[in-house]
Amino acid sequence: MQRLIALNILRKTISDESFTSLLMRKELEKLEKVQRPFVTNIVQGVLKNYELLEYNVNLYVRKTSLTNKLILMMALYERYFLKEKEYAVNNSYVELSKTKYDKSFINATLRNIRELKYSDNEWINVSLPEWLYKLIKKQYPDDYRTIIKNYHSVHKTYYRLNPNKTDFDYLKDKYDIEIMENNVFISKQNLINTDDFNNGFFYIQDINAAKLTSVLKLKEDYTLLDVCSAPGSKLFNTLELLKDSNTFSNDLNSTRLELIKKKALILGYKNINFLNCDGRYLNSKLNMKFDVIMMDVPCSGLGVIGRKPDIKFHIKPENLDELQNIGYEIMNNCSKLLKEDGQILYSTCTINRKENEKQIEKFIKNNPEFKIIEEKTIIESYGDLFYYCLLSRV
Repeated sequence: MQRLIALNILRKTISDESFTSLLMRKELEKLEKVQRPFVTNIVQGVLKNYELLEYNVNLYVRKTSLTNKLILMMALYERYFLKEKEYAVNNSYVELSKTKYDKSFINATLRNIRELKYSDNEWINVSLPEWLYKLIKKQYPDDYRTIIKNYHSVHKTYYRLNPNKTDFDYLKDKYDIEIMENNVFISKQNLINTDDFNNGFFYIQDINAAKLTSVLKLKEDYTLLDVCSAPGSKLFNTLELLKDSNTFSNDLNSTRLELIKKKALILGYKNINFLNCDGRYLNSKLNMKFDVIMMDVPCSGLGVIGRKPDIKFHIKPENLDELQNIGYEIMNNCSKLLKEDGQILYSTCTINRKENEKQIEKFIKNNPEFKIIEEKTIIESYGDLFYYCLLSRV
C-alpha cells in the first residue's frame, strides 16, 4: 500500500506536473501516521535523485511505460540509497506491477541491474536538469557544490517561538528541543498538531528565512506593508515588535490569505489589515505611505529544491525571464508607497542572480533615490536558500 501510494504520487508529479506537496497531503491521509514517513522518504528520494536513477534504468531499458520506469527507479532508490536487501526490494516492486508481462519485465530488469552506475555527465550524477546545473555552476563557481549538497540534504522542520505567548523555559520543560538563532528551534519530536502548536506558542519557519527580517530596523509605531505575504511567517516575525493595527498583509492568492488570517488569530494578532490584490497594482489601491515594505516576490524557487524537489520538473529556463519581469513590476510599483527614509526588504527563495542582484541593479538605475543598505545570498548546506536586499530611500 505504501509503495503504491508513493508510485501514484510520483506518476502524477511527473506526468501531470502536479505539486508533490498537495498530492502528499491528500494521499497520506489514506495511511496510518507511522506509515507516512516511508512514503515521504521514497517520493522525496526518487525526485531528488531522479536524473541518476533514470540514467541507470535507461542503460537496461530502451522503451517502457512511465509506471514501469518509476517502479524500477523506486526499487533502485531503496537498494542503493536506503541500503535495503536486494531480494526483498525486488519482490516488493514486482508485486506493484499490474500484468503478468510487467511483473516478468520488472523482475528480469531488476535482476540485471547489479550496481548503480555513474555518467560522464556531472549534471546526471548530481541529479539536476542540465540547464540548471550549468546555471548554478556559472553563477556560483565557488559555492555550487554547497548548493548541490543542500539540494540532497534532509531538510529538518524548524519552529519559531512566539514570544507573545510563551518562552523557551516552558518549551524546554515539555519537549526535547535545540535552540538556534532568531528564536528558531528544532526538535527530535514532531511538534506539529501538539496543543502548544495549535494554540500558537510556536509556528513553522525555516532557519534561513528567519534571518531575513532581522536586518530590518523596526520601531513599535512603524507602519508595514507585506506585499506577497503568504505563508505569513516573516509578517509574524515583525509583529513581535510592531503593532498589528499598523500592519497590512497582502497576497494575490485568496486561499493562502485566509490561511494567514487563521494563523494570525491563533498567534494572537487580531488587528492586521488584509488585502487581496496583485502586488503590481497595489499603488492604486492604497492612499497611505509605509515606513517598511516587505516583498518576497514570485520567483523560480531554486533555493528550496532541497525541500521541494518537484520544482526541477515545473520550472523551465524560459520561465525565468517572465518571473523576473513580474518581480520587477511589483517592486517598482510598491516602492511608490514608501515614506521618505523608509525601508524596502526585497527577498526571494531563488539563487538565480537575474531575479536577485540584476533585479536590484535595474531598479536602482531607474530609481536613483534608493540605495542598498545590505544585500546577501544565504547559501548553506542546511535549510532553504534565500536572497535579500535591504534598501532605503535617500
